[in-house]
Amino acid sequence: MITPAEFPVTQRWPAKNPQVVQLYSFPTPNGVKVSIALEETGLPYEAHTVTLSDTDVKSAAFLSLNPNNKIPAIIDPQGPDGTPLALFESGAILIYLAEKTGKLMGETATDKANTIQWLMFQMGGLGPMLGQMGFFSKFAGSEWEDKRPQERYLTEAARLLAVLEKELEGKS
Repeated sequence: MITPAEFPVTQRWPAKNPQVVQLYSFPTPNGVKVSIALEETGLPYEAHTVTLSDTDVKSAAFLSLNPNNKIPAIIDPQGPDGTPLALFESGAILIYLAEKTGKLMGETATDKANTIQWLMFQMGGLGPMLGQMGFFSKFAGSEWEDKRPQERYLTEAARLLAVLEKELEGKS
């Protein structure tokens, strides 16, 4: 049976308490999702800062945990069947933590389906669109003469936020 210390990532980011969930992340919108879920579920965890620099996310140590070189990722030493579990992709981690703790998913199959639906909305639509909007509006894309990409991401981000706003208004 593999122990958390046997994961190569722990050589670069050693665990102080290897008995708790190890979170490898950075404080970006994607990066904080998992720490918020860990706080909300009450699961004990230890956070490790993995910067977005190539020296961190493209290091052999981090790639051993997430071959897609993106934060966040976790190691749960108390994974399913009593074996440690390494997991990446924030949506997959959020679903795993919710199922592990019985929190954040709702009480019924309908609640669970609706929760996953809105998680997928965020993962596949809102999150990526806001990221592209930020790039084309604030960073390198703002220097480009052709403003069509910037306008496209601004328009689509506004549309997706309106969808979310309508849903939230209906919940109040």
